[in-house]
Amino acid sequence: MDKLISGIPGVFAYLDDLIIVSKNIEDHKMQLFEIFDRIEKWGLKIQLEKCNFFKEKLKFLGHIVSKSGIEPDPEKKKKISELTRPRDVKELKSFMGTINYYGRFVSEMHKYRGPLDKLLKKEVKWDWGQDQEKAFQSVKKVLNSDLMLTHFDPELEIIVTADASNYGVGAVISHKFPNGKEKVIEYASKSLNDAEKNYSQIEKEGLALVFAVQKFHKMLFGRKFILRTDHKPLLAIFGKNKGIKVFSASILQRWALLLTNYDFKIEFVSS
Repeated sequence: MDKLISGIPGVFAYLDDLIIVSKNIEDHKMQLFEIFDRIEKWGLKIQLEKCNFFKEKLKFLGHIVSKSGIEPDPEKKKKISELTRPRDVKELKSFMGTINYYGRFVSEMHKYRGPLDKLLKKEVKWDWGQDQEKAFQSVKKVLNSDLMLTHFDPELEIIVTADASNYGVGAVISHKFPNGKEKVIEYASKSLNDAEKNYSQIEKEGLALVFAVQKFHKMLFGRKFILRTDHKPLLAIFGKNKGIKVFSASILQRWALLLTNYDFKIEFVSS
């Protein structure tokens, strides 16, 4: 399928489905004609009853995609809101899989996940308490709020922000538009493992920055971007032309070296 669409801008493939994104009707027609021509030459067939043409928005893989951005499918959100609390580890894993799928829409998902992740550890006995119930209801509530992510545009300014908590690290990549407004492209988070929970605060905050840059690598590598942290000491360690302090922990030195592969300016923002 990738060979079929190779060289045609704005055309994306998922298994045997094609999505064509265009700036205007004329471009859309040209892309369609090119796709139809290739399909005919390859001896393939189209199931017209499954096709949608000239749509301003579409439903795809549990999402609604439009020129404004991408958001969860309202039908999927409704099903999540109707879920009852998990009764065992198997049901909790199923629920976690669902929220992970939509994790890109939720700021600081790691803070919601923390109490739930505790019950997934092998040595922990199943005990659904107030912390788990609060996290469960909070996740369902936030996933049923108005969630919209903007589309990535390599021509716009890119901003990456990260922070850490006792439970995990979170990150967000955003665009700054010419009018000064910032819009989120994607959120990301992960829970800390036992070793990472023993990190010092500066190490946790450093981990958050590295996690953010690696998570959004495809959108960042080879491009300039702003990297924001609310932990001021990291500016001296990860800042450009600052050098790596000899007294820095070895893990911070390794992370600083890793980040030299990216073209960024680090900034401090108060939390």
